[in-house]
Amino acid sequence: MATKPNAEKKERKSLSSYSILFIIIFAVGIITVIASLFTSDITGASLPDILDSSVEGLIDAAEISFFLLILGGCLGIVTKIGALNAGITALVRNMKGHELLLIPIIMAVFAILGSSYGFCEETVPFYALLSMTMVAAGFDTMVASATVLLGAGVGCLGATVNPFANGVAIDMLNQSGVAVNTGTTIILGLVLLAASYAIAVFFIMRYARKVKADKGSTILSLQEQKAMDQTFGPEAQAGAAAGKAAADGEALDPNAPMTRVQKITLALFGLAFLVMIVGFIPWQSFGVDLFALGGVFDAETESWVVLPWSAWITGLPLGEWYFKDASVWFLLMSVIIGVVARMSESDLVGTWIDGAADMVGVALVVGLARAIAILMASTHLDVVILDNASNLLQGSPAFIFAPVAYLIFLGLSFIITSSSALATISMPLMGSLATSLSFSPDVVVMLFVAANGLANLFSPTAAFLPGLMMAKVEYPTWLKWAAVPIVAIGVASVAILTVAMMIL
Repeated sequence: MATKPNAEKKERKSLSSYSILFIIIFAVGIITVIASLFTSDITGASLPDILDSSVEGLIDAAEISFFLLILGGCLGIVTKIGALNAGITALVRNMKGHELLLIPIIMAVFAILGSSYGFCEETVPFYALLSMTMVAAGFDTMVASATVLLGAGVGCLGATVNPFANGVAIDMLNQSGVAVNTGTTIILGLVLLAASYAIAVFFIMRYARKVKADKGSTILSLQEQKAMDQTFGPEAQAGAAAGKAAADGEALDPNAPMTRVQKITLALFGLAFLVMIVGFIPWQSFGVDLFALGGVFDAETESWVVLPWSAWITGLPLGEWYFKDASVWFLLMSVIIGVVARMSESDLVGTWIDGAADMVGVALVVGLARAIAILMASTHLDVVILDNASNLLQGSPAFIFAPVAYLIFLGLSFIITSSSALATISMPLMGSLATSLSFSPDVVVMLFVAANGLANLFSPTAAFLPGLMMAKVEYPTWLKWAAVPIVAIGVASVAILTVAMMIL
């Protein structure tokens, strides 16, 4: 079937992520001013409040933002060595004819991580890495973005033991005197996970097949395609490899096997990500303590104190890490990789700074997204919305309560990005309301988890916007592609939980 010329079909301009976030920040500020005229429970935001929230958001997100800068520096070193390009080339060569299998396999890994501990913000680095792989395999960066975002997203949506969503929600209900059966929540989580994973895989695979068969079928605009080619295309990767070969005084051979240095570099880079993921998983919450492998002599007690080996690096054991610890780890690995590759001090530092500079825009977006939640909380708009919304559910039957409660959680999740914060605010009220109506609090927990997970797939305040920037995919383009699968996943989730509410 003939396709329209690329320029005719794709030439369009979209607002940048920065402009979209600033528009939302000002819109929230205006809403608070209007709402404050009708209720004293809301404080109208002043112009300084609105402007200050942007800076406060940047400060609040500093830990994640600095991690992205340090990651960018490490990524720049690995790219300069040529390890990523060589490794991806070898992977695609070995997967020849079976590239589509990469999608469900990678999604399954992300989904398991998302379901177990809320693997969401931690996915940002993988957008660039997977974009390189998918473009080399003949797809586009939309396939890469959807694989990461929907993979981890359906995991969070179908969370089973996520301590930051299920855990906090159940704990808040317990504190309110409402008992929750965790076995039921786990079963419902698995059902949601299986259904949403199947839907997501179907839509991504269908689109990926079209793109691989006909590059003109990509949904990316002409500008996005150019940015993709310049960053992840064959010429860009060949240029990086050529630069490395020229620096080493060697001739470029794209079919050459990986060098010993590239193999070691890729292994170290993979180890860095593996340790980061293991460090983020809250093992102690699951009763697991596998990392007490070292010790230090305490002079005061004159005895040896057992410490996890990671505590020698960051001060905290694996399982208690957050982005500060990951930043320390990747900074250390940047130096180790540079030394292994025998880079000079000036080359290592210069390459690291150039890599970090490429991440500045991404790091800023993280902070601007935080500003919206900060403005909502400071004006009490979030609490007022929840109080009024819960009043609508008084006396409603199960088949009304479940979908309306889902929509309430979805709306709140759009602006309150933290699952633990939203659970703390909403669950005592919604759980007690459900109990008074003789509805299952177990299902209420999963209504919250599923709605919060779905919001993470489209809300501009969620963690994925920096990832899309890394993949050179504009936010409006993502919404255009993802609208149908997101609606399908949402409808399936509501149907499953409504039936559960009616029978439990």
